[in-house]
Amino acid sequence: MKKWLIILSQIFTTSILAENKDTLRFQMHGLIDGYYTLGKSNPLGKVPYLVSSSNLNSFQINLNLVELTWENSKWKYALSPAIGTYMQQNYANEKWYKRWIYEAYLQRKWNRSSLALGVFSSPYTQETPKSIDQMSYSRSLAPEYVPYYISGLKYQLNLNRYWNLSLFAMNGWQKMDYSQLSPSFGSLLEFKRDRWKFNWSTYIGREKPILAKEPQTRFLSEWNVQYAFKKITVQSCAFFGTQGINFSRNWCQINAQAAYALHQRTKLYGRIEYFNDPSTLQLPVNHLSSSSLGVIYSLNNVMNIGTESRFFKSEKKGFEPYQFLFFQLKF
Repeated sequence: MKKWLIILSQIFTTSILAENKDTLRFQMHGLIDGYYTLGKSNPLGKVPYLVSSSNLNSFQINLNLVELTWENSKWKYALSPAIGTYMQQNYANEKWYKRWIYEAYLQRKWNRSSLALGVFSSPYTQETPKSIDQMSYSRSLAPEYVPYYISGLKYQLNLNRYWNLSLFAMNGWQKMDYSQLSPSFGSLLEFKRDRWKFNWSTYIGREKPILAKEPQTRFLSEWNVQYAFKKITVQSCAFFGTQGINFSRNWCQINAQAAYALHQRTKLYGRIEYFNDPSTLQLPVNHLSSSSLGVIYSLNNVMNIGTESRFFKSEKKGFEPYQFLFFQLKF
């Protein structure tokens, strides 16, 4: 597999150098996401259950991201280096020289389709690590328990003006190391029309739990929907996962969130969610619920500030409160 990836990369590079009639256009964008999370101290010094914005009682940069793209009508090369506590914690299992790669891929485009090779941000759930693009500041439990990034091949097809299909051939649940290749496959079906957005994504592959003797087939199916009307936006996400002998270990979650624009610069938002994991495959608890309420104020077109109160409840702890203070700067 590694040999074929190298060959494909060489073919892409050779072809792109041959293009001399369509000039490559360069663009640069970025994000700085800083936070201070208040809560009761614990031995880990982090908000349980979360990776994003999880360090407690100290000011931190969650994500400092720069997005660089070179693109023409047929080719696109994207490189997104990043640092911050999100990268430190989420990429800890990768080799040190890969821990800065948020995205890096080469894409060949045709009229209604494209094929890309590299590392991509997650196609699962309605949220990404870029908090400024999300309805709430803190990420819901849904994106915290799916792959945060994938590596391999990505094929996209524009079915019509409303529907898009993406297919993925990946190296496992979340892994850039091809010396231990674990082929897996995924899909993403997207619908956008007027005020509506709908996504359905899937994953299937072989994963080896810590206590298991051999890899087990893992399957995940996830759905999310969004509706926006005037000052109100409503969004919901649900997924179901299973693995083990006869798919005996299952987990699922559902959440709903809403945002209301008080005026042009101020937005209120709230979220409720529930996660069920009786085999503790993803969580250290069987049942976990969370609720949050926050406000975001736009100082100008590039910078936001805000605060969010979030509360967790499980069978082990009845009430875990946390307060997020944050700023978001985009350029």
